[in-house]
Amino acid sequence: MPQSQKKKDGGKIAGPANVPSVIEIRCGVQLPNGKTGNFVFHGHYTTAPPNMQTLAGALWTAISGAWGTNLAPHMAPATTFNNVSVRDMTSYTNPIYVGTGTAIPGTGAATAMPPQNAIVLTENVAQRGRGSKGRVYIGGWDTSADGGGGAISGVAQTAVNNFGTAVQNAISTNGLTPCVAQVARQQYQGITGTVHPARNATFVGVTSYICQDLRWDTQRRRGQL
Repeated sequence: MPQSQKKKDGGKIAGPANVPSVIEIRCGVQLPNGKTGNFVFHGHYTTAPPNMQTLAGALWTAISGAWGTNLAPHMAPATTFNNVSVRDMTSYTNPIYVGTGTAIPGTGAATAMPPQNAIVLTENVAQRGRGSKGRVYIGGWDTSADGGGGAISGVAQTAVNNFGTAVQNAISTNGLTPCVAQVARQQYQGITGTVHPARNATFVGVTSYICQDLRWDTQRRRGQL
């Protein structure tokens, strides 16, 4: 039985992963340093979408509009919302469909913040337990989003919460149920010796996307800096 260590997750199954009846919704953003970043939502379906390209286009229209209305005023002009892509996670071989239009730039007038500074949307779910909640990291801000003392401004928090509500509505309007995708995990022994049973690939429904606190998060993703 694999065992977790400080730098090793014993429950992780190597290789590509499938999550039946779940759509990955990936939002592509160019950051002020010219690098690209992504943040991801998921939606569960009972009946598969009849046309994935149509879904990608509809989600692009809704999510890019919400980004432009709520987040762009606090984003550096060199930050642009570029695309929304969707993929059916039922099989890792399924193609990616990209919804695009005219890229939407930030409209903030302040200085760009470092690209690794992110505001986090917590994916609240109707379930408790380790690994249940998800997190969405959003970067590209200017200093108008900074409240001083290492805190996010209340105005920026409100804007992010409004964006989260708009995304939830966009996913639901397009025939999907907002969710957290959970890949399959093998049985493993934790660091303290506790045995954790295997888990099949599944999903947990999301009740809200909320920026829960005023703390900046830092995310140094490969290729971003």
